[in-house]
Amino acid sequence: MTGTGLDIEGGRRFGCTACGNCCMQDGYVYMKEGEVERMAAHLGKTVGEFWRDYRVHAHPADDEPVIEAKDGKGCPLLTADRRCSVHPVKPVQCSTWPFWRDMVEDVEAWTKAKSYCPGLDAPSGQLYSRKEILAIAREKRGT
Repeated sequence: MTGTGLDIEGGRRFGCTACGNCCMQDGYVYMKEGEVERMAAHLGKTVGEFWRDYRVHAHPADDEPVIEAKDGKGCPLLTADRRCSVHPVKPVQCSTWPFWRDMVEDVEAWTKAKSYCPGLDAPSGQLYSRKEILAIAREKRGT
C-alpha cells in the first residue's frame, strides 16, 4: 500500500488475545445473508427472537441487518465476561478483524485500534502475508 495506507508489504502480525476490546467499540455489526439464521440457531432462538433480543434493525444506508454497539456498552452479543456468545458462527465482519479494508487503507485507523487491541502487531502473533491480508479485506466486503 502507498500513501496513507498501512504498510503490508512484509505482512503484519496479529494474535487475538480474546480480550473483547474490539467488541466494546461503538459501531455496527453488519450481518450478511444467512448469518442471522446461524446465530439464532446457535443460541436456540428463532430469527424473530434474535431480532428482538439483540435489537437487530436494518441499517439506514443499505437496509442490511445490523446490531448496534453504542454508549460504550459493547456488542450486545457479548456475555457478562466479555466473551462472544456466537463465536463459532460469528459474522464475517467479526472473523475478519483486524484486516478490514478501512484498517488496511488507513494507517491512522490501525494506529487507533492498536490503542485498545493488544494483538495488533504483537510479536507472538501470526504473520499474515500481504496476499492473505488483502484476501481477508475482500472477504469482509464480499467482493
